[in-house]
Amino acid sequence: MTIAWGSLGMVAIVSFAAAIVVTALVSFGIVGLAARAPRPDGPEPALSPAAGTAAGVVCLAGAAAIVLYGLSLIVA
Repeated sequence: MTIAWGSLGMVAIVSFAAAIVVTALVSFGIVGLAARAPRPDGPEPALSPAAGTAAGVVCLAGAAAIVLYGLSLIVA
């Protein structure tokens, strides 16, 4: 039995990058959705509530799409 080290390295790099991208998208999505919450004693949020909600939904949908694509590759 031989190990294709190049392929194994490629899988490791792609899975590490996918983990970073999904984590960043979920983080940005949560920050975007947090723009809707009123801040009684803090500064004004950088995004309007509508823009924050839109950005949050897009980021979370992108993260969900990546996860679902990965699951479809595993199941198939």
